[in-house]
Amino acid sequence: MTNVIKSGVLVHKSISPVTFTTQGALGKSALRQANERLVLNAIREHPWLSRAGISRITGLSPSSVTFIVQRLAREKLIQEGGTELAPRIGRPATNLRLTPGARLAIGVELRSAASRVALADWTGQILDVQEVGWQPGAAEMLHAIRQRVQLFLASRPASRFLGVGLSAPGTWDRGTGTLTSAVNLGWQQVAVQAGLAEGLNVPFYFDNNANLSALGERWFRSAQDQGMDNFVFVTLSGGLGTGILVGGQVLHGAFGRAGEFGHMTTHAAGRRCLCGNRGCWEEYASDRALVRLYGSLARTDGNLQAQEIARLALKGDAAARRAIREVSRELALGLANLILGLNPETIVLDSWAALAWDLVEKGVWAALRARVPEAWLEGVRIRPSSHAEDSSLLGAIALVLANFFHSFEPSPRQISPTRVRIRRT
Repeated sequence: MTNVIKSGVLVHKSISPVTFTTQGALGKSALRQANERLVLNAIREHPWLSRAGISRITGLSPSSVTFIVQRLAREKLIQEGGTELAPRIGRPATNLRLTPGARLAIGVELRSAASRVALADWTGQILDVQEVGWQPGAAEMLHAIRQRVQLFLASRPASRFLGVGLSAPGTWDRGTGTLTSAVNLGWQQVAVQAGLAEGLNVPFYFDNNANLSALGERWFRSAQDQGMDNFVFVTLSGGLGTGILVGGQVLHGAFGRAGEFGHMTTHAAGRRCLCGNRGCWEEYASDRALVRLYGSLARTDGNLQAQEIARLALKGDAAARRAIREVSRELALGLANLILGLNPETIVLDSWAALAWDLVEKGVWAALRARVPEAWLEGVRIRPSSHAEDSSLLGAIALVLANFFHSFEPSPRQISPTRVRIRRT
């Protein structure tokens, strides 16, 4: 990945860049902070990177990198230690990493079961997680979450917090922060940003849970994970949603409602969905579908959650295995449409499919080969999420971190002359 600053433009290839359009130059303070952000992100992406490596990745001069590194080290934002493993002529290079805990993020996962609020540092290390039980009304639910967020904010110096990120199922009005429709929560036109973020005095970010699951999967991926620039994340928890990344960017669509494939019709005269339609993919391949089918096969009251059924299947429970097989075939029916329509490099699955992947994989691929021409399947990977049940929560944290590491907006005092237009591209 390459980051450069040229003519006042901060560019990062994996997320929407921020362009500073001015009729003059950035002030020294703004340019300094932008360059610091480049260096910090280079170190984040390549822990134990040398100064020479930072210069190579960012395009900054060695002297500039040395000056920035010294300042960041004085502020205890980065740590120096260790040397290059490979022998080299001359003085060994000192390697760098972010100081754990120097900056913090709060992630909120809003869902119909127990919601969660997590405190994490900027390396992605989870420091604490608190559950928030479901409340009868939207205002009460937001108030309960807000209390947990405020407790975390009060536990550390305010200067260390980068922001709060919220993940919620449903569609958003991105301009007002209103959750316009969340059928699995029973919410319509809920002013979430106004009810949760006001007075927190830290940046507040939000998005659909499937979009953030995709972002989190890419942000916290292992070094071995490839094919993550054009991929689809299918979340099967609390319904069914898809987060789509194209060229490393989350696809929101013209009105912020892209990716609602869970409400794609797969059975024309099928079950009634919570959205009011019939035959939605969600009704046949989500956690809700697995719980319902297992309950009918095992003749239980349906109190088990999908993850518990997946674990029973792995232990050999016959009803659980049959339920997994049947729901996996329904899952593949929708995946076929995603492959034909979006041509992704990778499809990632979470929840019960990730937990029982050894049982799911064979059935999914058999169904896909029966429905999708071989040419469309070439090169496509389908794999379980690295984070299974935590993908959405980690995505909320990733949203905060991405907005810090991959963007920079100077304050008016940091730009001269004062006539400035900031354009996000």
